[in-house]
Amino acid sequence: MKKVLFGLALIIASLTFGQKVKLKKDIASVDGKEYVKVTEDPVSRYSYNVSSLNGNDIFYLKYNNYKDPKEVDYKYNRDGSVGYFEVMSADLNTVYFETHLTGCLMGCNITDNFIKMIYGGKVVKDDGTLDLNRLEILSKKVGFEYTKKRDEMGNVQNGANTVIIQDSRPRNGFNISVGR
Repeated sequence: MKKVLFGLALIIASLTFGQKVKLKKDIASVDGKEYVKVTEDPVSRYSYNVSSLNGNDIFYLKYNNYKDPKEVDYKYNRDGSVGYFEVMSADLNTVYFETHLTGCLMGCNITDNFIKMIYGGKVVKDDGTLDLNRLEILSKKVGFEYTKKRDEMGNVQNGANTVIIQDSRPRNGFNISVGR
């Protein structure tokens, strides 16, 4: 009974205190207040430019994916693809952190998770500039989990032993051994 009450309280708290993110005409609003512009990059598929309301570029969300055999689901994810965003500086020189794609089926945008993160971390100031101290804190909290997983998979695959099995079945015809 305690678990049911705790679960119910947790659901109510998340619905009460969670931010409502809406994307309308490339403007992301949080709880009804316009926050940032999010436009799809015409050059790179599933990547986005994030800018302030006055048009100054703030972030670039670069879509990446890799295949993980542990993520294979024969009904929904046959090849084990894992997709995520690299959150980069507007000049594309710095990767701040990585974040997952929002996994909802209807009614939300794949950038919702990122918008909630930067809003909750108070990374973008009211004047549309970055608060670098808060960005550094958020970057340390979120980190690079997808790069770590991908590197771990690479180390396991590179460290694995390769076994070569020689086919030693007798063949039809004559076998002549010279020099034995």
